[in-house]
Amino acid sequence: MKCFPRSTVLAACVISVAIFCGCGGGSQQSIPPLTITTASLPNGTAETQYSQLIQTSGGVAPFTWTVSAGALPHNLSLSSGTGDNVTITGTPDTPAQAVAFTIRVTDSSNQSASQTYTVSIGAEPDTLTLTPPSLSFAPQLIRSVSNSQPEVIANSGTSPVAITSMALAGNNAADFKQSGTCGSSLAAEASCTLDVTFMPSQLGPSSASITITDSTVDSPHSVALSGVGLINTPNATLSATSLNFGNETVGTTSPAQSITLSNYGTSMLSVTSITATTNFGETDDCVPSLVSGASCTISVTFTPSASGSLSGTVSVTDNASDSPQSVTLSGSGVAGSCSRFGQLCYPSSAQKCCQGLTCVFEGGMVLPRHVCE
Repeated sequence: MKCFPRSTVLAACVISVAIFCGCGGGSQQSIPPLTITTASLPNGTAETQYSQLIQTSGGVAPFTWTVSAGALPHNLSLSSGTGDNVTITGTPDTPAQAVAFTIRVTDSSNQSASQTYTVSIGAEPDTLTLTPPSLSFAPQLIRSVSNSQPEVIANSGTSPVAITSMALAGNNAADFKQSGTCGSSLAAEASCTLDVTFMPSQLGPSSASITITDSTVDSPHSVALSGVGLINTPNATLSATSLNFGNETVGTTSPAQSITLSNYGTSMLSVTSITATTNFGETDDCVPSLVSGASCTISVTFTPSASGSLSGTVSVTDNASDSPQSVTLSGSGVAGSCSRFGQLCYPSSAQKCCQGLTCVFEGGMVLPRHVCE
């Protein structure tokens, strides 16, 4: 039997133990799986700062973040870095609906994870406000200037608003003037004031607007302007110079047409009478007077007594310098039958009651009817 030295035996045992321990005698530490834990992202608003964190768990640093599919909303980007999170940041400037994109993360052990998001960018809220929304001036003598009224323009946003123009527009734009402290830009959370005056060039209502063109989403903005021009005497102004009633069956009465009588004078208008000529009739609430700036209604009807073209007038007699004022009336009588007293009539058809009678519903569950009374 061959014997080995004790030192040789001990060395062999140590080597054997080392081989055993390195070849399965112990266990290696496992790498946790890589996942993105941020399941969704909120929507944003145009021209408003956006910043949202996307977080991952597991994996081995460092990490690489990319947009692997689609594209982020305009003007947004991924932050740089190799940590276990990334930020989508920026100020979106374009409204968009349901923008889809995929974020991918890869770690140093070559694991990867992906998450798809959908984000909408809404239109930015309007930050420019005009107070008040309209300016109404008290009645003013023509060719005289009113007291000024202020219009405040305010920027409630967090960034400046560029003002391209402030212009008067409308049929009577020349009757209004505006001046003030507003320049080409309005700082964040700042305001400026316009001073507006009214100098009427004509009798009666005047209207216009101030139109403001700027960099906000609801541009242009507008302020409505209105006022009334007066003269220093009684005035009678009619809203129409003529009325045409078209065809009407002889002996029947047309629906009423209206005319407005207004007093654009500084003193009271005394109305003596309002009359209509043959074939026409009128009712009104104008007699006996109209105070300065007031108006009333004249209702005119047509009851042709014969076939053919017929004409007439409504005349207003008052204390204005151009009295009497008149409106030309016209219409055509058309031959046809009308129902007399007690006869049937049909309000929705051409069969009407003769002059002086009214078509009245006269009950009856079985045979409901209308008759002339």
